Amino acid sequence: MHLLFTCEEFSAERALQLGFVQEVLPFGRHMERARELAATICECAPIGLRATKKAAMAYIEGGEQAAVACIPAIRAQVFATEDFKEGIQSFVERRKANFSGR
Repeated sequence: MHLLFTCEEFSAERALQLGFVQEVLPFGRHMERARELAATICECAPIGLRATKKAAMAYIEGGEQAAVACIPAIRAQVFATEDFKEGIQSFVERRKANFSGR
């Protein structure tokens, strides 16, 4: 509230301390880092990512109870996919998963 009410300016390092940003990069490295993050995210199961986003949005919109309430439906949807089976199998075989989005 202090920052909202006073409109004080603060540095990127202070934004990091306050939890407003996850990381601070040297000037000009933002696009490279964005591509690195995008590549990491693209290695994840797309169905799992959508489910995670759905639960996060439920939390933002309705609080913890809303997020918890949506878990059974998300679980049923995700556990029924080929990607779920692939994730388990790749873990057992200690290999990189090959997700298909199905």
